[in-house]
Amino acid sequence: MPTSIAELLPSIAVLSPADKFRLVQLVLVQLAQENGIAVEETQQPAASFDPRTFFGVTHQPKQIIDDYLAITREGWR
Repeated sequence: MPTSIAELLPSIAVLSPADKFRLVQLVLVQLAQENGIAVEETQQPAASFDPRTFFGVTHQPKQIIDDYLAITREGWR
């Protein structure tokens, strides 16, 4: 017997925001595959934010910060 959405919601509600995003990503990939849509799955672990990198950020050129943010966002695609 399939599980209903109402039964799943309490389990989903307690997940962290990162786990909720991952769940949505997995569901979308599954839907795409079921409908014959090619999906590129990236299994790269997201780079964790290291505040020490930005210590004295006012002394860093803007391009260095933009490059770091661009690399970090690649895991969200």
